[in-house]
Amino acid sequence: MHIVNTIFNMFSGEFSIIGYSVLMLVAILEATPMFGFFVPGQMVAIGSGILAKVGTINILEAIIVLSIGAIIGDLIGYYLGNKYGENFILKYGKYFFLKDENFQKTRTLLNEHTGKTIIIGRFNSVTRSFSPFAAGSVNIPFYKFLFYDIIGGITWAITFSGLGYFFGHNYRSITNYFGEFFVVAFIIGALIVYAYKKINKKRKIFHRRHLYILLINLFSLYLFFKMIENFVDQELIIHWDIWINNKIPLLWNPILNSIMNFITHIGDARVIVPLALIALTFFINNKKWRYSLILICAMTVSKLSEVAMKYFIGRDRPANPIGEADGYSFPSGHATIAIVFFSLMIYFIKNHLTNIYLKYSLIFFCLFLILAIGFSRIYLGVHWFSDVIAGYALGLFCLTLMVLILEFITTVFKEKVIKIKNYLNR
Repeated sequence: MHIVNTIFNMFSGEFSIIGYSVLMLVAILEATPMFGFFVPGQMVAIGSGILAKVGTINILEAIIVLSIGAIIGDLIGYYLGNKYGENFILKYGKYFFLKDENFQKTRTLLNEHTGKTIIIGRFNSVTRSFSPFAAGSVNIPFYKFLFYDIIGGITWAITFSGLGYFFGHNYRSITNYFGEFFVVAFIIGALIVYAYKKINKKRKIFHRRHLYILLINLFSLYLFFKMIENFVDQELIIHWDIWINNKIPLLWNPILNSIMNFITHIGDARVIVPLALIALTFFINNKKWRYSLILICAMTVSKLSEVAMKYFIGRDRPANPIGEADGYSFPSGHATIAIVFFSLMIYFIKNHLTNIYLKYSLIFFCLFLILAIGFSRIYLGVHWFSDVIAGYALGLFCLTLMVLILEFITTVFKEKVIKIKNYLNR
């Protein structure tokens, strides 16, 4: 059974209420002044059209739900604007990246072109969250606002779900050519790039090194889904798995077996977790709060993801191993946790160690452990080759994603602390 179809089917039948509730919630939040900048409502509307085309949901019902959600969100914005007015934006807007100059521009447009601003404003990332609030604050008559808002909400829902429906017409041919898992990876990657560009456009948080981290993130995402696709469709790499698994016993001998058992235990959670606690203590003592958060979040997210994917994929381990392991095989938990921990150590060493010889010696040692732990899992016959590659990809994806997310969160938090201190020192 294909995983993509399983995901699509979650929104049909007994789960249809959940699916439509999610669509409505996203449409509501996308139209409110506080959350509009963060919610990818247009992407979700396009996705609903794709789901409708492949037969998972009904396109008419999706349009109705999205329209109602959009109108409700606009009414919330109108109410807030009518009740609190411009003072709300001046007082709280900075906490939600709502700039006063954008609000003033929207007010001007509303006074000069009320209907156009409310209807067309829904299609602009800046004005879609401001227009209803501004309309309420300048006391646009409610029934006049509601008339234009209904037109705008329905037009928005039809336009973007229609785009998805048109794309869905070509969904099968696209997935047959590129592979359905490539399409899923592409959609997830597109959302990450969209968020990255939008945040950086407004906040200028990310620098050149973060672009490299983003590229690694996208590559690891693609590689992980490629490994899933190879397993599901029994493609070339599965033949490599079998060939490698058949050849590995030729290397077995008591000395190498002992070495590989020792190395594989380094990648065990019973060893990695204490090492992570030592690193965490070091980071906290040296006030490296960002690294502390990255370590905690990346280790937690990667472990939860690895366990979830094991049960989701349900791949059996190779037969006749010489190492001990239980549960499902895909992806390798040792490879996942090893690349998260030791890659973070490499990231820290590269940025903070000044002694050039010690720096590159430790980086080489960490790289060696990452590769050696992965190889030990294949050597001991407890994982297939593609399990290890998938583990590396999943771990690297989780780590780089956490680096980018926490870079944003900690930078914003630091800015807020500085503003509070400056305010208190006045």
